[in-house]
Amino acid sequence: MNGFIPRKRLIIVPLVCLMLIGFAGKASAQILSDVPDMKGKITVGGDFDFGMYGNSLNFGLAPQVGYRIFSPWEVGVRGVYNLYCYFDPYASNEYYHYFGIAPYTNFQVYKGIFLHVEDEVLYGMVRYNHETLQGQWYNSAFVGGGYRSYSYDGSTYYYLMVLYNLSYGDQDNWAGGLYPYATPLALRVGLCFSF
Repeated sequence: MNGFIPRKRLIIVPLVCLMLIGFAGKASAQILSDVPDMKGKITVGGDFDFGMYGNSLNFGLAPQVGYRIFSPWEVGVRGVYNLYCYFDPYASNEYYHYFGIAPYTNFQVYKGIFLHVEDEVLYGMVRYNHETLQGQWYNSAFVGGGYRSYSYDGSTYYYLMVLYNLSYGDQDNWAGGLYPYATPLALRVGLCFSF
């Protein structure tokens, strides 16, 4: 029986493989639903964040406007404003303001999964006891991807993105500990409407 494969195994193995492939296809179809046709080419939305921890406060607002060149490819611009406040009961308070713009493009590769590239230009300034101490320009290049979940009629979607800041290692060149990001990773959750 050397080199002999029983007939049952010749039939069962391909059947099991086909069943597993079919199950994997159905599972991915249920997890990632089909993308509906979007209502329009213009998208408007954005994201915001808010947090309080200890004696610090963080607030961010990033509205965005985009244009879908064709269904999976979108280009646009984000406005960015971030505020970090450090309250010290024994000394003076510090306020870090960052504002600017970020042109972006993203491309949907499969059922809501997309790749994202962004070039962010921010101006940051420190206020100490209501007096502006210094200001500086920052340029950050973000790359990453995410997932969009669309509404039934295709007029809205929310997104979850994980981005990596390629410029993060350059913070030693910026003055006064004023760098706007504490980590090279950025997590964004937002909502957009199309018309």
